Amino acid sequence: MYHIILKGNNRLILTEDADCAFFTTLLRQTAEHDLMECYAYCLFPECVHLVIKEGLRHFGESIKTLTSKYAVYANDKYERSGKLFYDRFLSEPLETESDLVDAVRFVHRLPLSENQPLTYPYSSYNAYKTRKGLYSDSLLFLLDDSVFRFAEEMEQPPARAFLTGIKKTPPTDDEVRAHLLRLTAHLTPESAASLDAQTLGSLVFSLQEQGASLRQIARILHVNKSTVERASKVAHKEAE
Repeated sequence: MYHIILKGNNRLILTEDADCAFFTTLLRQTAEHDLMECYAYCLFPECVHLVIKEGLRHFGESIKTLTSKYAVYANDKYERSGKLFYDRFLSEPLETESDLVDAVRFVHRLPLSENQPLTYPYSSYNAYKTRKGLYSDSLLFLLDDSVFRFAEEMEQPPARAFLTGIKKTPPTDDEVRAHLLRLTAHLTPESAASLDAQTLGSLVFSLQEQGASLRQIARILHVNKSTVERASKVAHKEAE
């Protein structure tokens, strides 16, 4: 089970009501085809939050199918090209049923931070309340198969923290160098240039997790930006 965040690549993902409806339809179709369970979703113009359980395929493949089909639709509709979604979605595993219920709470309560009600129309909250649309019977089963119990649970804030997808303030060069020092005390520009793609990719991935850009990493390591980009792709592919 996973909490997943899909982010736009410096552009809006969902612009109109019709976009949200189409994305939800694709999500339902992907879930049915892959036997992937969707416990919760919440759609915003710039990002999408999902809580899912892996089905017949690796969850990364299911998400790739979903985002690829939606990107084709959106790029055709708005006559644009290029990547609609950020290269790699964010994900965090949910190990227990308690984690699962907490994640569903978190996702359904996200509209509150945008001054929207729990009945926000672009989430799965209303599907549970009406038992119509995309929702999970197995999650309701955990809550005594009670819509009233579900509503009560959603009123409570989650007990643990979850990824928000909010972009962090980019680190300074000195902060990136300090993180590099924590990762490896012996790395020099000369040795960085000779690292294999997998090792360099691991370093780049860790620095990107701290908010560093590829251009900034290349400058600090004195490595060609295209080399850093290739290493980053290797690391992100392994992470998926």
